[in-house]
Amino acid sequence: MAGAIGGSIGQSRLPMTNVFYLVLRRMRLPLILVTVIYTICTSVLAIVPGVDAAGNATPGIGLFHAFYVISYTGTTIGFGEIPVPYSGAQRLWMTVSLYATVIGWSYTIVTVLALLQDPGFRNAVATARFNSRIRALREPFYIVAGCGETGTLVCHGLDRLGIRFVMIEPDATRFDELRLEQFYFDPPMARSDASQPDSLTAAGLLKPNCRGVMALTPVDETNLDIAVNVGLLRKRLPVLARIREPEMDTEHGVFLHDIVINPFERFAEHLVSAIIAPERYLAREILTGLPGMPLPEAHHPPAGHWIMCGYGRFGHAITERLRAFGLTVSVVDHSHYDGGHEVDVKGRGTEPGVLVAAGIEKAAGIVAGHRDDRRNLAIAVHARELNPDIFIVTRQNQRSSAPLFEAFEGDLSMEPAKLVAREFLAVITTPLLARYLDYLRNQDEPVCSKLVEKLSSLRPGYVPETWSIVMKEQSAPAVVRQLREGTEVTVGHLMTDPRHADEPLWLKPLVHTHGRRERKTIINPGKGLRLAEGDEVLFVGSAEARRRQELTLVNDTMLTFVITGEDHSSGGLLWRWVTRRRAGVR
Repeated sequence: MAGAIGGSIGQSRLPMTNVFYLVLRRMRLPLILVTVIYTICTSVLAIVPGVDAAGNATPGIGLFHAFYVISYTGTTIGFGEIPVPYSGAQRLWMTVSLYATVIGWSYTIVTVLALLQDPGFRNAVATARFNSRIRALREPFYIVAGCGETGTLVCHGLDRLGIRFVMIEPDATRFDELRLEQFYFDPPMARSDASQPDSLTAAGLLKPNCRGVMALTPVDETNLDIAVNVGLLRKRLPVLARIREPEMDTEHGVFLHDIVINPFERFAEHLVSAIIAPERYLAREILTGLPGMPLPEAHHPPAGHWIMCGYGRFGHAITERLRAFGLTVSVVDHSHYDGGHEVDVKGRGTEPGVLVAAGIEKAAGIVAGHRDDRRNLAIAVHARELNPDIFIVTRQNQRSSAPLFEAFEGDLSMEPAKLVAREFLAVITTPLLARYLDYLRNQDEPVCSKLVEKLSSLRPGYVPETWSIVMKEQSAPAVVRQLREGTEVTVGHLMTDPRHADEPLWLKPLVHTHGRRERKTIINPGKGLRLAEGDEVLFVGSAEARRRQELTLVNDTMLTFVITGEDHSSGGLLWRWVTRRRAGVR
């Protein structure tokens, strides 16, 4: 893949200089040898006497002719003897020159091939190409540090949304696998340790169009180091870090002013939400889903007695959340069993009698939460045999196991990588969405049910899009011009179809924040809310509604039409045809 580099990008600040240095160092002897051979062969041939057609001795052929003859002789082409047939002495020297130049060129070619295979040279060349691609990046981009399961999902999501990104992966095997990933955009890739400041700066951290860093390495300490480095090198630059240990984010809290996601804690929160508030859970799933994907299924985990198989970090998080809401939980684990009160039954969940001892016959649900996918599937199959009506939650750790989990058809599957990727992508594409999700946590089921019904109708069968609009000249020039002229523009005007002023677009405003005024947030703003320059509004709706709304934002005629209901278009037939085509009229 173009732009991919190996080794450490932080080891070289002048990659092109390193390339030239390596070439000169490795090619010094071959170049000297070839130069000496050509000099001696040309000089001697120039002075060796020849013969004319009559057999009389003649002076040497001269430096120019000698250099010409040695040049094509060195390539073993052989154009013949010029300007007259050579004498015996000349032919003898030409034989010596032929072998000498072939040996010189052969040695040089072998050295060049060895240089091209040298890891240091290849790394220097790749580093130079990587740095060149980083300098050429003009669009906003993100740095993804750590491209395992979660990082790859995030990159594919960014690629699908048309957002540029730079990938940093320290593991050589994983780095080679990433080069086979299919992306619409060929991203720059670096095999380097992102916890080193040089690696981040080489990846474009200090460029003005760098919009944020995602720390997704498998090691929490490394993710924290990345967050600290970014906080020091680029203050106020968003950092999204995955931290599995709850206590670690407090140790470096001064640097972590952005989003830190613990996938285990987050899924535990989602599971409990699905039990006590399934409509709220479904609304969140729709809002954080990838646009265009099928709508998530509604899940209704039952309340009652639950069994937790596996008591690691994931098991702790699930158990604490379930018990906090008054549910009884029996914990099954082998390595953490010490006869105390935390683990109730010793075992893994696959042994005979273990699930029975945990109360499988009366249990409402079971969570198979080990780090081994096959063990989780074995627990799920065993539980289904013992209690066909039990609600089964499985933890899927590897994407490659997806066909197995789909074949089992469990009730709810937890994929830590997908959960973190979806959360990060939602925050990146629409930062205001986090505020709406916070608001959603405190809403009752009837409110969430109406929201789910509305979201499902915006793009039937598929996840709708979410997007933010800032009332600035770059994103909404027509609105800004109208506001500066004193015209009243409301949220409702941005919800009107520019083709028919009496018809609404298939969208819904979620959040409104004031721009030049105090940063006040309004959830679910009404149609009559007046807009001001610098305000930002978060919408959710269909892709078609978004395209039509963009026409209202940039076209003064269409904005005037949705405000007044009167068509003051003065454009010609061609312009009207273009605008109607862009609005989706056929």
